[in-house]
Amino acid sequence: MDKNKELFKKVEARLHNYKYLQIQIDNLELDIEEIKNDYRGCGSISYDERTGSTYNISRTIENEIIDRERKLSKLLKTKSEKETEKKKIENSLTCLDIIETDFFNLFYNSKSKNSMKYISMKMHMDRSYLYIFREKIVYKIMGMLYPFYNDLPLFNE
Repeated sequence: MDKNKELFKKVEARLHNYKYLQIQIDNLELDIEEIKNDYRGCGSISYDERTGSTYNISRTIENEIIDRERKLSKLLKTKSEKETEKKKIENSLTCLDIIETDFFNLFYNSKSKNSMKYISMKMHMDRSYLYIFREKIVYKIMGMLYPFYNDLPLFNE
């Protein structure tokens, strides 16, 4: 049962985070463009006191390009993960009917945090029923996000 509760919380956190995914993707694109357009190039030569012979030859331009490519690949990977997450959630939302979609938009996708009392007045439903309705929606989406997870306890459709 603890695995189910953890998975429920994980799916709910993903649904709450859905509204910020596009903003995060846009910010990553801006960071990628900034790194692509940023070149320091050659700098001045510094003459420091040498204490011993070293075989570590520092090539600033090569180090800059390697560091730049590492940052760029990390940002591209993160952007790809965010886009995949967004597409998965959007695909799983297609299985919801109109009432479930309205609840999702009011509870998970709203910019302000709406209470169950407010949502019950908006949707003309009992507040205690909305908690069961929320579980039904989360388990339905959980079935789409984790298709190989066989131990969904409630509302397994």
